[in-house]
Amino acid sequence: MSSANAVMATGRPPFTVKLLTKNQLLGQLFQHFLNQQAEFELCVDDFNGLDRSVASLWLLDVGSVSLEQCVDSLDTLIHQAPVALVNTTDEQAQQLMEKHPEIKGIFYTHTSRELLLTGIQAMLMGRDWLPRDVMERLIARFRRLQALEEAVIDLTVREREILSLVGKGYSNAEIAHHLCLSTHTVKSHIHNLLRKIGASNRAEAALKFYEKTKGI
Repeated sequence: MSSANAVMATGRPPFTVKLLTKNQLLGQLFQHFLNQQAEFELCVDDFNGLDRSVASLWLLDVGSVSLEQCVDSLDTLIHQAPVALVNTTDEQAQQLMEKHPEIKGIFYTHTSRELLLTGIQAMLMGRDWLPRDVMERLIARFRRLQALEEAVIDLTVREREILSLVGKGYSNAEIAHHLCLSTHTVKSHIHNLLRKIGASNRAEAALKFYEKTKGI
């Protein structure tokens, strides 16, 4: 059944889009513009009782709350339905994408109403709506992770153990004590694993380990 037919049959649009915001003016503007569209119904909500709310798509107003509250909201919503960030800066979007790469869409503060509508319609059809610069960063991360996965396969069991401990911030002496090895042996293993994974120092190796374990 098409969207138009669904509206005629039920009297209601087939999709419910919920805007989470503490900015009443923004909520009114969104409702005025978007509720003219037959494909979906826009509801405005605050950030209370999210675990009891249901939507086809969530729009999270990043500009109206703290970044910490955005993260908490995403923790609750991200597995319920697609979530898009609205009224966000590039820096805020980057930080939130690092914690929740499942985010389906990003709309910056300067995004036009027409582009917002097009993006919402695309996400309701199951597509992602991410800016090109965000997609390029995600692709670059994927390639780094893929290269690291291939490099880790070449590590010995002992080198993997040591990489794990380096990633957790252990010193050479602590690694030696933990694995009952000499510090000289630990240094030798670290030298070999740095070469294999393409890291120039311990800090870079720790970062690579973090990216691998977090999948970012």
